[in-house]
Amino acid sequence: MKKFIAAIAVIMVLAEVQGQQLWRRTQFSYNTYMINPATAGTQFYSPIIATYRQQWAGFKGAPVTYSLSGHTALPNNLGVGGIVYKDNSGGAISRTGVEVSGAYRIDLNNVDAFSFGLSALVGQYKFDNESLVVYEEDDQALQPMQVESHMNFDASAGFLVYGPTYFFGISVPQLIGSKLNLDSDVDPGSNENVRHFNIMGAYKYQLDDDWDIQSSGLLKFTAVTPVQMDIHIKVNYIDAIWGGITVRPKDAIAAVIGLQYSDFMMNYSYDLTTSAARTLSPHTHEISVGYLIPRKGGRFINKSLLGPRRLERWRVIH
Repeated sequence: MKKFIAAIAVIMVLAEVQGQQLWRRTQFSYNTYMINPATAGTQFYSPIIATYRQQWAGFKGAPVTYSLSGHTALPNNLGVGGIVYKDNSGGAISRTGVEVSGAYRIDLNNVDAFSFGLSALVGQYKFDNESLVVYEEDDQALQPMQVESHMNFDASAGFLVYGPTYFFGISVPQLIGSKLNLDSDVDPGSNENVRHFNIMGAYKYQLDDDWDIQSSGLLKFTAVTPVQMDIHIKVNYIDAIWGGITVRPKDAIAAVIGLQYSDFMMNYSYDLTTSAARTLSPHTHEISVGYLIPRKGGRFINKSLLGPRRLERWRVIH
């Protein structure tokens, strides 16, 4: 399994990264449930995490994303979770949605496990023609100037293989590729959600009783866009306070810090844009706060996704 994860890391290093489809998450390795529904119910605690992301801070009309997520374990190796989000992509386009997930875990041996998850999503897609400044006012695709709002249904699927020191998984958001049916489109049936593919993995190396270092990577792509890649390295001290750095080739470099006190946690990341988009604003902020509900004795679960096995004062939750 470790050799397999190493091979995936090599693929990530060689891949070229461009483009953005669904909203980015610099803190992808700290809330893996937002990336893969198979994470639901795979930890010894039940995390409820709220996240705010301001991309290109200070630039009018820049993307802003709000999300609230949570998941927990149930009897019989089941897990459930949910996400509520609002993503403003930059003035004219915004999405609001609710996602509900279910997962099932299979124990592989004494330490490893496999989890498969499915999510159902109901979302509202909003397109505000009135906020656009257009080059051709008689453009057929933008007439009439109005605010359009449409509901659509979609789904996501994913799997995870994990143990005490690693995890690896693949997920497919917007699996169905449902139609958006915008009235302002020349061909209303041609606008649709695009199926995405996420490949994510991490490995933790324990340096001594107090220190550990964790590497993680996320590979994202669609059938019509180039690959995007995030590589993250984190150093953790006594499961209480940590710092890390993320590299997103041809796009940004980010610093991440965080801590956990009792059952509460907080992460903050700062992205410095390195691509041509830095002319808009080089600054992106992402902050997450969470409440981690402990389950005594790991109730309903005997194997946990990468992270500490119990909650104590001054522990960081990965």
